[in-house]
Amino acid sequence: MKAFIIRILQQIRNDKRTLALLLFAPLLVMTLVYFLLGNSDYKGKIGIYNIPAPLTSILKKKTTITELTDTNKIDKMLKKDSVDAVLWMEGTNLRLRILESNSKTAIAVKAIQESLSELMPMGSFKIEMLYGSPDDNMFDSLAFVFLGFLSFFFTFIVAGMALVRERFSQTLERVFTTPVRRYQIVGGYMLGYGILTAVQGLLIILFAIYVLEVPLAGSLWLCILVMVLLAFTAVATGALVSIFANSEFQVVQFIPIVVIPQVFFTGLIPLETIPYGLGKLCYLMPV
Repeated sequence: MKAFIIRILQQIRNDKRTLALLLFAPLLVMTLVYFLLGNSDYKGKIGIYNIPAPLTSILKKKTTITELTDTNKIDKMLKKDSVDAVLWMEGTNLRLRILESNSKTAIAVKAIQESLSELMPMGSFKIEMLYGSPDDNMFDSLAFVFLGFLSFFFTFIVAGMALVRERFSQTLERVFTTPVRRYQIVGGYMLGYGILTAVQGLLIILFAIYVLEVPLAGSLWLCILVMVLLAFTAVATGALVSIFANSEFQVVQFIPIVVIPQVFFTGLIPLETIPYGLGKLCYLMPV
């Protein structure tokens, strides 16, 4: 078994692309997601009409204001992306119109809510959370999903393709002619790829916490343990799928069946809200 582990690690070390795919590709993707979902310096663009001067002055501190002469062209302005939201007074009521729900309109709506709170204070209202903070951005809230998914995804691809390649290059057939037992072969492959993917899991979790500053509630060592166990599970899942694949391309074809559905059972959507009790499927899915 030791010989198998050493051979696999040496083989991967000489394959720079596989090494990069396992160790550096998840870090790159996590960084891109961080820039997409992390804190943004974008200031919303709000069109206003017939708004009281005190509210207007507060809004000007928080957003970019466009003062309108009427409300006849607000739909056209929203469609052309001239403004993210339009706020106007109709009688004694405030009306707000946005094009659709997205991250830009969310910034504009939040600025309006904060401005109204400053204008009409009703006492202190404080939100407390058991985990995280009300000031966490979207990346902080969803980082745990990307941590598990990216680690599993890249490990699954590499392990599945590597085992298919070993089978069709007849490496396994030659090994079976030796006195080596079957469990030693399986254990050697599992530990060989598992050690490397455990290093990958360690890198991802440390990079997320200390570089991307993902908030951590609890034990760092338990997080690392979960990532290492997930890495070994990804290797085992890749090995299982490789049995049913006749080529490396067929391993990729299993991604929509084996990997993609797991995203929806990672906590991205609260499991209790999934109808017909389908949330219980999460117990069959490693991610």
